[in-house]
Amino acid sequence: MIELLWPWAFVILALPIAVRFLMPPHASNEAALNVPHVEAFMFDQSALANQAKASSLLLLAIACIAWLALATALARPQWTGAATVLPSSNRDLVLAIDISGSMGQQDMRVTGRNYTRIAVVKHAVQDFVEQRDGDRIGIVLFGSLPYVYVPLTPDIGTASEMLEDAPIGIAGRSTAIGDSLGLAVKQLLNHPADHRVVVLMTDGKSNFGELEPRDAAELALASDVTVYTIGIVPPSSSRGFFAPLQRQTENVDEELLQEIAAKTGGKYYKATDLSALTSIYDEINALEPIDREGQIVRPTRALFHYPLTTALLLFALCWFIGYRQRA
Repeated sequence: MIELLWPWAFVILALPIAVRFLMPPHASNEAALNVPHVEAFMFDQSALANQAKASSLLLLAIACIAWLALATALARPQWTGAATVLPSSNRDLVLAIDISGSMGQQDMRVTGRNYTRIAVVKHAVQDFVEQRDGDRIGIVLFGSLPYVYVPLTPDIGTASEMLEDAPIGIAGRSTAIGDSLGLAVKQLLNHPADHRVVVLMTDGKSNFGELEPRDAAELALASDVTVYTIGIVPPSSSRGFFAPLQRQTENVDEELLQEIAAKTGGKYYKATDLSALTSIYDEINALEPIDREGQIVRPTRALFHYPLTTALLLFALCWFIGYRQRA
C-alpha cells in the first residue's frame, strides 16, 4: 500500500496560478523600429505562429507534469507492507554444558548403537534451542574452568551451529559445577529480562573450582534465576565390551543437583539416553513457555526519489526546449 506522509504539500500546485493572477504582467519598454517599405519583407507567418503555439503548449504541459511530480515528492510517498509481528524476547536462557573428558565416553545408546555423551547432548540441545524462537540463548561450556562459548543472543540459528562445533575437553578434564553456574548467572545479570533460566548438564561430581555449587545456587536464587539441572547417567548395560578398559566417570551427584534445582524453583532430571534427554527438554519447554506476542510493525520504504527524479528531468527538458527555441 502506498500512502502520503505530507498530503498537504499538494497546496503548492496552486502557487503558479496565484503568481499568474496576483503579479502584474510584464510591460516591454523597448522602442519599435520603423522600417520603410516593410511590406516588401512581409510573408505569411501563420505556419510559424502555429508552430510556436504548439511548442508553447508542449512546454506548458511538460512544466505542469514536472510541477505535479515535485509536489508529489514533497508529499513524501512511501510504500507500507503488511503487518509483521516481531517475537518478543522475554526470556534469557543460558545452557551450561559439561564438556569435561568424561563426556567423550561412548556409552549413550541410540537405535542400537553407542554414541558419545556429548554427541547425544548436542543433538537434544539443538532441537531444544530451535524451539526457543523469541528467547535469547547463551551457552557456557565448562570442565575444570567455565567460559562463555555463546553470549546471549536472539540468533538461535548461530547458537545451534556453534554448539555443533563445541570441542570436548578444551576446558579441562575436571568438573567445576559451582563456577559454571556462577558464570551463567552472571551472564543473565547483564541482560534484563522477564524471566531468567539456566539449564545445567553434567555427568559427574563437582570436584574443581573456587565457587561452591550451593553458594552458586544461593546466588541464582538472589538473582531470580531458575535453574534446571540434568544428570547424564548412562545405563551400565550400554557401556559395551571394552567398558572396563575405559576411564569411568564419577557418579553424578544427584542429591546436589536436586538441591540446586529445588532451591531456585527448578527441577532435576535424570537422562539415561537420547529419548530421555529429548523428553526432558520437551518438559522444560512446557514449563518455560514462550510468549509469542510481540511488537507489530509494518515495513516501509520511501518512494519520494522517484517523483523527484521525474520532476528534475522534466524541468531540464523544458529548459532544453526553450534554449533551442531561442537559438
